[in-house]
Amino acid sequence: MKNMKIGIQLYTIREPLQQDFKGVLKELAKLGCDGVEFAFNFGGMEPDELAAFMKSLGLNTCGMHVRATDFDDPNNKTFDYAKALGCRYVTISRCGKFSEILDDVVAQCAQVGKAAAELGLQFTYHNHAYEFEKIGGEYALDLIYQRTNPCEVKAELDVYWVKKGGECPVRYIRKYADRLPQIHMKDMDREDGSFTELGTGTVDLPGCVEAARDTICEWLIYEQDVCKRPQFESAKISLGYLKKLLGR
Repeated sequence: MKNMKIGIQLYTIREPLQQDFKGVLKELAKLGCDGVEFAFNFGGMEPDELAAFMKSLGLNTCGMHVRATDFDDPNNKTFDYAKALGCRYVTISRCGKFSEILDDVVAQCAQVGKAAAELGLQFTYHNHAYEFEKIGGEYALDLIYQRTNPCEVKAELDVYWVKKGGECPVRYIRKYADRLPQIHMKDMDREDGSFTELGTGTVDLPGCVEAARDTICEWLIYEQDVCKRPQFESAKISLGYLKKLLGR
């Protein structure tokens, strides 16, 4: 049986993280989380300092989601953080009307993907629902992957946004089985379609996990963009559910 690891996208608990960056990471380590995915916040620490702190906690870094515009900055330290943290995956996402921005997104993915590969890193693209706009009869998301090098541009599929875009998350996990090292596990509220804790909504998360076992997926990463409960409480519920799905 494929052994996948459990991570959390730190955007989920961004407010607590701003108040006590080190304390929150310590608590996540106690919850038995295998790794964290950073999002725009490195706690004010330089790469080597952050890497030493993470090592002291026994926490891995399962990804780094950065702003697409970061790569326009010649002083950008994204790759420095990735190398120091031993993190293989660097991720961006884009939002907007894809019939207008598709060519730009493809070009940017190709550029960052190549730069990452030259450093021994892997670039992944994170989807929202925007990418399920059809262009010439095909989804923009599929066109992005068709028009980029599969070795340099891989997928970080977000199952909530796939469903929000009108498609089946399980089918998309299977479709990109050889291009999918990370999956964002996210659930959809039964009443209003908003974000909810894993296992309480309408996304077929057990089906997603089973499908992921037949892919190259290494990390199942919990994310909840907006929490109706205190954020850390939501995280405990969802990480506990992921552990159950994996039989831990």
